[in-house]
Amino acid sequence: MINRLKHFLSINWFATLQINFKAFAFKEALLLPIIVYRGFKIMQFRGKIVLNTKPHFGLVGFGQSYEIFKRKNSCGEAIINGVIEINGKVQFGLDTKLYVKKDAVLKLGHINSFASRTELICFKSISIGNWVQFGNECLITDTNFHELKDLVTNTKLPMNKEIIIGSYNFIGARSTIKGNTVTPNNCLVGTNSLLNKDYCSLGENIILGGIPAKFIKENIVRDWESEKKSLENYLTIKL
Repeated sequence: MINRLKHFLSINWFATLQINFKAFAFKEALLLPIIVYRGFKIMQFRGKIVLNTKPHFGLVGFGQSYEIFKRKNSCGEAIINGVIEINGKVQFGLDTKLYVKKDAVLKLGHINSFASRTELICFKSISIGNWVQFGNECLITDTNFHELKDLVTNTKLPMNKEIIIGSYNFIGARSTIKGNTVTPNNCLVGTNSLLNKDYCSLGENIILGGIPAKFIKENIVRDWESEKKSLENYLTIKL
């Protein structure tokens, strides 16, 4: 009972009501598909959130304390001016940051979780499959922020490049995912890695790691099937 009360009080109900009634039709908004926790702020919402799954309470959580460590700096924030497509349960942990630029599209799958202090920046297109988890302090960005120029050819290089993360991926802590990254299904990425290209030619059931990331080992997978029930329960918001 005490834990349920603590959880209830940890939710910023004003911010929760505000984002739901801005983002959804009245009947959907009443279900409160999005929960905003204290310490997380929706800085700007001029975009669109599309639910490609049945709406229910707590489908998406911003600032959810689902990890081992519970203390926070209360600096989590989101700026949503583009489109976010939700295909299942999604949780942003403590002090995470989200930016979706106008005309950009962010597609999130079922059981996507972003651990504490992770930053997700979408200027063009980021697509994440089902059952994908990011460790703490990851950076996922499809932009270089600044235009680069090739002095030999006198041509400008693309500033924004698409990211596609396959299903059943686990990205280790403090890893950076840059534009042009494409990962296969059933891919594990070691901590402190840098991904910046298409790795699908390496096949599935692989481990990547390093700066830049390279093939480490094959025929190794996370046993998702044994964890599915507990992950569903752990990452589901309940009152």
